[in-house]
Amino acid sequence: MKILYFASLKESLKLSNENIPASTNMTVNALRLMLIDKYGEQHFPNNILCAVNHEIANDSTQLSDNDEVAFYPPVTGG
Repeated sequence: MKILYFASLKESLKLSNENIPASTNMTVNALRLMLIDKYGEQHFPNNILCAVNHEIANDSTQLSDNDEVAFYPPVTGG
């Protein structure tokens, strides 16, 4: 599946996207935990927004190899 990173997440990872194979019965939560192991928990807080195939997803959303998964960090305003 194609993983897309946006805003400050893209800047801090120095990466805009990558391809990761989906495992059997993989969920958004399982992917997020895998990315935490790879990049560190500070990049994937609990309030990070995730979209799968252009639709907002939750932790239990199932993933497959042909999905596009996007992560958007929390945004602050002033």
